[in-house]
Amino acid sequence: MQTVGKPVYFKVGKEKKCAVSMQQLRSKENGQRHLAIVFEDQSYVIVDSTGKAVEYCPATQGYSEWMKNPAKWEQTEADKTFDWKDWINKDGSIPVLIEEKRAGQELTECWVGLPEQRFSNYKDWKTPVGYLCGTYAAAVLLAYYQDYREDVRIPQTIREKNASDPQNLVPVLRQTIQPHGLPTVPFQVSAGITAFLKAAGSNTSARSTVIGSWQRATKRIRQGKPVMIGILRALGSPYGNHWVTAYAYFESASGERYYKVHDNWGDFHRVIPASWSNGTVSLP
Repeated sequence: MQTVGKPVYFKVGKEKKCAVSMQQLRSKENGQRHLAIVFEDQSYVIVDSTGKAVEYCPATQGYSEWMKNPAKWEQTEADKTFDWKDWINKDGSIPVLIEEKRAGQELTECWVGLPEQRFSNYKDWKTPVGYLCGTYAAAVLLAYYQDYREDVRIPQTIREKNASDPQNLVPVLRQTIQPHGLPTVPFQVSAGITAFLKAAGSNTSARSTVIGSWQRATKRIRQGKPVMIGILRALGSPYGNHWVTAYAYFESASGERYYKVHDNWGDFHRVIPASWSNGTVSLP
């Protein structure tokens, strides 16, 4: 890890971020060198040797969590031919690491989101039968908030922080979201989460949208928050109608869009087309 001496600033979308350290990485897949630029709050960007960003994590303390299990990368010794100072603009202006679309607020041509390692803790949280995906996706959303944010508190009698199983969270949530085990629409899920939080002594209310998902989901993810998204058979989903918990997204320059999701049918880092989705449930 190379510590940055004087403050060095980069622009990520609209944000100006101060880099505090750099770490050279090597891709386990193809051996290519990359560089992790770590900011003051431990959010980070991974760039290739040309300075092009391939991954951005907006979550505070994201890099320290990522370092526990960097599945795609390995740390390497500093290589003098890989010098981040080459990217500093000679005119003194702040170099842009990730562009922002003019018509919206999406960061393009790289993955933006939370470290997938955080969601490996919930990898065994699988819908056992029937239509309970709304309850299980909500359980992952709330567990993440309990483990990594201060916005939501869950009583220890229901689930202990950082527990790798949902404990009593799923059966308690089911009573407010799906007491009869029937399929759900966004309002039912958000109302059920809100009722659960109110019973737990919180004034936080869940929010839902019924048309589309991209604007709400990308906004939440850029804030370092996961979001539930509904995917529909009518929009091409081979799952049929289903709820998943999204925590990262990708948009290409040509407009292709994808989510990385915790799928409660057995894959905590599934990549799906955003075109399958309609409807969201999130926390403020």
